[in-house]
Amino acid sequence: MLTDNHFAILAKLREDSRMSLARIGRETGLPTSTVFDHYRDLQKRAIARHVTIPDFGRLGYPLRKRYLLRTADRKRTLAWLKGHPNVNDVYRVDSHDAFFEAYFSDVNAAEEFKASLRQELKPQELKEFDILEELKHEVFVVKNSVRASA
Repeated sequence: MLTDNHFAILAKLREDSRMSLARIGRETGLPTSTVFDHYRDLQKRAIARHVTIPDFGRLGYPLRKRYLLRTADRKRTLAWLKGHPNVNDVYRVDSHDAFFEAYFSDVNAAEEFKASLRQELKPQELKEFDILEELKHEVFVVKNSVRASA
């Protein structure tokens, strides 16, 4: 079972995955050796991967959209979405084939993407959502006390 110390270390890594173990120790009040041992344990039991989250707007892709899609061929749809360069995240959901996020340089690029999607996948249903502002992202950390009551 993970301890409160594990969750404190995980929370620090979620803030900055490049933070040194010594700094994590200072900020959590734990000895560096304990942080090291807990970090190794977390790598085995709880950390799926380390990633860099780019600022797509600064990279020239300020337009962000999410879509909900249903087609006649789920397997083909998921393969097409996973291979498309504008598509960042793809999820299989219960009532549709896919829920996915895509980034675009401008409105024309987004419209071209949608036309291509309609032509290639012939959706039975397509819902589009503009992401206006990100309010919370990549900060969720479960704590023992929260987990027990949730």
